[in-house]
Amino acid sequence: MQIDVIDTRAQASEVSGQEILTRDKLSLRVNLSASWKVVDARVAKADVVDFKEALYRELQFALRMAIGTRTLDELLANKQQLDGVIFEQAAGRIAAFGISLISVGVKDLILPGEMKELLNQVVHAEKAVIKRREETAATRSLLNAAKLMEESPILLRLKELEALEKVSEKIVSLTVFGGIDGLMKQLISLRAARRFGCLAMHWL
Repeated sequence: MQIDVIDTRAQASEVSGQEILTRDKLSLRVNLSASWKVVDARVAKADVVDFKEALYRELQFALRMAIGTRTLDELLANKQQLDGVIFEQAAGRIAAFGISLISVGVKDLILPGEMKELLNQVVHAEKAVIKRREETAATRSLLNAAKLMEESPILLRLKELEALEKVSEKIVSLTVFGGIDGLMKQLISLRAARRFGCLAMHWL
């Protein structure tokens, strides 16, 4: 009589280095990790020659199906969904070997070097577009504010006083020649009078 000992504790398997084409024909190198355990030792030993090899094959098949039916954008956008799809695809088939699939997880989606460079260029281009849009929006906001102040002398005066208030918060003493109107109409510079512990404001 021959007795075979089969470990029924939870175990882990790796499906590594799989070169797979996405639906949009981009090549990826993918690594998958899976946890499983034997729940029916008789089936695992009697119904398949090598249940570990059969397990590996079914995980590999499910991985290739999940990757090959999706675009790169879809894969990168929702990796958790990808794990669930692979699990559903493999669990039923693996159960026929007396094995219960506990979990699966895609560990890596590795892009070829040239694809990484292309994606980096796309990201930089998108950032540049966003920055230009923000600058355009800021310019429009300034233009609108300028029109409002041009039409409302009171609003203009209020902005001038706000600006003066911000300047005065940063200095100890302030000397102004020409009055408040002169202060608002001419370009001024602030020079630190460190020797006297104050700042003096002079016309350029």
